[in-house]
Amino acid sequence: MGVITVLDEETISHIAAGEVVERAASVVKELVENAIDAGAHRIKIDLAADKTAVTRVAVTDDGCGMESDDALLAFRQHATSKISRPADLAAIGTLGFRGEAMASIAAVSQVTLTTKKHGSESPEATRVVIHGGELVEHTATGAPEGTSVVVEGLFYNTPARRKFQKTVATELAHIYDMVERLALAHRDISFVLSYQGKERLRTYGNGSFLDVIAAVFGQSFAKELVPVAGMYGIVKVEGFVTRPGCEMKSTPSRFYLSINRRQISSRPLQWAVREGYGTLLPKGMYPAAFLDLEIDTRDVDVNVHPTKKEVRLSRERDVQTGVQDAVYCALHETRVFAASAEPDLPVTPRTAAQTAAATLPLYVLGESVSPYERRTVPQKTESASPQLPPAAALRQTDKQLRRTERFDPPETTEFVPEVLGQIADTYILARSETGDLVVVDQHAAHERVMYDLLLARQEKGLSGQELIVPVQLKLTKKEAAAVPDLLPVLADAGYTLEPFGKDVWMVRTVPVVSASLGDPAVIHEIIAQALDKTSSGGEESVLDRVLKTAACRSVVKGATPMTTEQMQRLLRQLMATRSPYTCPHGRPTTIVLTKERLAAMFLRT
Repeated sequence: MGVITVLDEETISHIAAGEVVERAASVVKELVENAIDAGAHRIKIDLAADKTAVTRVAVTDDGCGMESDDALLAFRQHATSKISRPADLAAIGTLGFRGEAMASIAAVSQVTLTTKKHGSESPEATRVVIHGGELVEHTATGAPEGTSVVVEGLFYNTPARRKFQKTVATELAHIYDMVERLALAHRDISFVLSYQGKERLRTYGNGSFLDVIAAVFGQSFAKELVPVAGMYGIVKVEGFVTRPGCEMKSTPSRFYLSINRRQISSRPLQWAVREGYGTLLPKGMYPAAFLDLEIDTRDVDVNVHPTKKEVRLSRERDVQTGVQDAVYCALHETRVFAASAEPDLPVTPRTAAQTAAATLPLYVLGESVSPYERRTVPQKTESASPQLPPAAALRQTDKQLRRTERFDPPETTEFVPEVLGQIADTYILARSETGDLVVVDQHAAHERVMYDLLLARQEKGLSGQELIVPVQLKLTKKEAAAVPDLLPVLADAGYTLEPFGKDVWMVRTVPVVSASLGDPAVIHEIIAQALDKTSSGGEESVLDRVLKTAACRSVVKGATPMTTEQMQRLLRQLMATRSPYTCPHGRPTTIVLTKERLAAMFLRT
């Protein structure tokens, strides 16, 4: 007798169930997706649990329903109404299509299905009960049009699988996440999720992306999002992403991506979203992203994963580029200080006398004081300037601001906030167009201005200026070995280096914005950043790191006193940049405290 045998049907069904039904959330996913494919407008999910496991999952919909024979046939393996021939796999428009869900769920649980077809001439509905894959009941019953599926005793006949289930809290978290994702992808369907009889989530099916986001994450979170919409190459993009400067996460836990209304997980598309942010995103952080992509179904292969979590794209690079462009355009078309929807008193321009009297900063608390009379800040930040006499510090700041005034700004209608004062010689306080309080990190703001200037000059080939006296640079062994490969990138940034003996190089040119960038300490730091192995990417990313470091070392630092006129100039320059939200490293440049938030803080609501 041979060693190869054909598996019996029960074993086959358990193997199939193991691929499709991992946990209770898998059951919810498959049943809800079936309801969506059935054209439901309302879907209700009821959950129950004891101390050890989710004991009951019930999904009810008002979809098309089924006839009696179809209700029984739905529990057969590979029985489906979604496709009928191999050619259909090339353009799948439904969420389910394999005919495995109901058979797999029924193989490892106790299932009761009640269904009635829309427009059926018969007044009766159909009831099918299956335990562990065995038919227990197939009868007529009374029920409204649509379908209800109740699943109990999940994995009751496969104890090995049941013992690997996590705590009830963990399993519920997976279910909530699954329903939220489906609701975000199908905004024209009303979802109601209840646990132990208490409603936990409700969406209204009005088609509004923002309303579903608000239902899941709250109204205040939804207000911090930027809309993304448009046709970019082969992909149509719709959705929202986090406004730069708002809360980011260290993991992509708030990435909700769908392709043709199918929720998917995709590292390449996560990468594309982050690339769309560019320097608006802090290193190692992830924004929230709620994006629905429409792509020709012929370019999408959904038959590559047992639970359909992943898809294969025939033109993946084109889709990535489209997503990246969509996010980039959305972020750069959004105003930093958008006008409030509520009417407000107009901002009164300063008179000439007021402007003349405002040479030095005003403070929100207390009287104006001269920078010469200020007490020394006990602890300087790491980026603070070397201690200079007050007059010299103001002159240096003025010089630094003049360098960035040569920047040729793009056209902008952005309102420039009106300066009110300065806190800790580091933060600029200003008033927005609508009267909100704007707090600006002066170093981060000027760093953004300088970075854009360096980048613009590099793109125009105007990056370097020759030093009257070349700077001699002594390199470490590691630096000396790496510099020859870095010469093209350094040259693009404005640095020309030539060998001058063993481990010694002469710096001939530096970025045109500042001769101080020829300081050996600055160049050592720039080389160190260029050699940073923790950063990924090619030559372009190395150049970007060089420009960021150069920008950081040549601008106004924290703990630097500024006059009102200097602060106003800095804000004017910031508003003229393409990305005024953050510094090149992704830190926020501004924080806005709205009048409503201030009122709430003072309990004036």
